[in-house]
Amino acid sequence: MDQRQNKVLEAARSLFDRFGVKKTTMDEVAKAAAISKKTLYEFFRSKEELFVAVFIDEAFKARKSILEQVGHVQDPVERLKAIVPAAVGYFSREPFMVKILRDEDNLYLPFLAEPFRLQVEEGILDLLGEVLEEGMQTGKFRTMKVRTAAYFVFKLFQAVTYFRSGSIAGDEEDMRELLTFVLAAIEV
Repeated sequence: MDQRQNKVLEAARSLFDRFGVKKTTMDEVAKAAAISKKTLYEFFRSKEELFVAVFIDEAFKARKSILEQVGHVQDPVERLKAIVPAAVGYFSREPFMVKILRDEDNLYLPFLAEPFRLQVEEGILDLLGEVLEEGMQTGKFRTMKVRTAAYFVFKLFQAVTYFRSGSIAGDEEDMRELLTFVLAAIEV
């Protein structure tokens, strides 16, 4: 992706975050990105296509940030413990993805087809699954259906953080309790 496309994604993200998809126009995105509307349409055929691109870009940024914070941790138990605060920290600093996924005002999800939401969820499940699989291979975690366990951990994380309180909060005590609960279920 070239520099102009990145500028478009940043401009669109800012406008979508502020006004929602429905109220943001392609004219406004072009103006905010300092490009012509014609150039914008060369990159993205529609506002919906642009929104999906913003959503996927945000998901990749979140994954990259979390992996950068936990990638050096060798022990699967410690890596799992590190993933939760890394994710909470990222989504506290960058709440746009949470806003999209919660979508209380129905400003985003009508513009985001199910396959794209599932693609992001699959990325999260893959990350968690890798840690769980490694923990099983090293004898630190019990034998389990990795995909199912990863899904449960992901849904518990959602429940303790942004779906429960309306924000990404979930204080440190909640996070410790979540990790204690999860580790009690999976450790040997």
